[in-house]
Amino acid sequence: MKIAIVGGGVSGLSIAYNLAVRGAGEIHLFEKNWVMYGSSTRSGARFRVHFWTEENSRFAVESIKRLEKLAGKMEWNPIIYRGGYLWLLFNEYQIERFKETNKMWSKLGVQGIILKPEDIRERYSYINIDDVLGAFYGPQDGSLHHDYVCFGYYSLAKKLGVIFHEFTPVDEIITANNKVKQLKTMNGLVDIDVVVLAAGAWTNELLEKMGIHLPTEPLRKEVCLTEPYHHFIDPLIIDMSSGAYVGQTLKGEILGSIDYPTPPGLIKLETRLEFVVRWAKAIIKRVPILKNARIMRTWAGYYMMSADNSHIMGREPEWPEGLYVAYGYSGHGFMMAPLVGELLAENILTGKIPELMKPFLPTRFKENKLIQEKLVIG
Repeated sequence: MKIAIVGGGVSGLSIAYNLAVRGAGEIHLFEKNWVMYGSSTRSGARFRVHFWTEENSRFAVESIKRLEKLAGKMEWNPIIYRGGYLWLLFNEYQIERFKETNKMWSKLGVQGIILKPEDIRERYSYINIDDVLGAFYGPQDGSLHHDYVCFGYYSLAKKLGVIFHEFTPVDEIITANNKVKQLKTMNGLVDIDVVVLAAGAWTNELLEKMGIHLPTEPLRKEVCLTEPYHHFIDPLIIDMSSGAYVGQTLKGEILGSIDYPTPPGLIKLETRLEFVVRWAKAIIKRVPILKNARIMRTWAGYYMMSADNSHIMGREPEWPEGLYVAYGYSGHGFMMAPLVGELLAENILTGKIPELMKPFLPTRFKENKLIQEKLVIG
């Protein structure tokens, strides 16, 4: 079997590794730039297991287990650190929603802690809580080194014989008799039996050439990073009032972003002054000690948003045989990709759909079985 994966981010790398470790055959990964060029290297480098929907929470719990297990095999240390997430809450509805959902998280073994204002003050004296009614702390959430995760997958996959084609864009997928047959690239035609589209924000360009449309769209997201300071912020702090988040890297830089209106689509990956000002004002209000922090750099990447803010994996029965997708992570790629790679490899090689994968099939949009995930950060 000859398998092609289009996209050299964490999703494509995880799929390539998981296929190779199962002896899937001849595996080729195509990337139009260099491996990790896209949103994977522009990540905020965080992971969490707390989502409003049980499907996403369960998937994330199992996914981080896979990454932790794989870390011992990698030549690169992914530096997984569970500093927690701290959601600051501003009204009774938010508090009750977290309390109620915490019952589901408890069932999954990832129960969090509801904090009162006095608890927040005692634990995190640097946070201004004048308008805060409470908080939810998820100790199972944390950070990782996104580059090292990708390099780890890349090294393992390469040792297992995966062939990487960098700077090789795929222009078209050629089919015959409702089966995928070839990839059209700048270097000519490549015969294939299976193709997995894991190109993030650019996946739709290939799907639409085949007459396939899934309800997804790219959304630019921007990130700020300051120079390093003495480490004092352990959790990622999410302000549910302003839509801003702020955390600190293990090196000491202050990192964060804010949700603000941007037009959808593959717009230029640039950082706008409006974003920097909005984020800085929100963070100074919430963590006043940061008012003199100096911004060192900024960057932008894409969230590939699905209609229900949940990832899409697998195939529809009507599609050409051998065509699969893995995208639409809606900002959750690093959290979900380790398990996506494992389950999709099993699906491709056996034809069976694992239970954890079933809710995320592309057929859910036609069947109106959406996973309405509203707890999206950034």
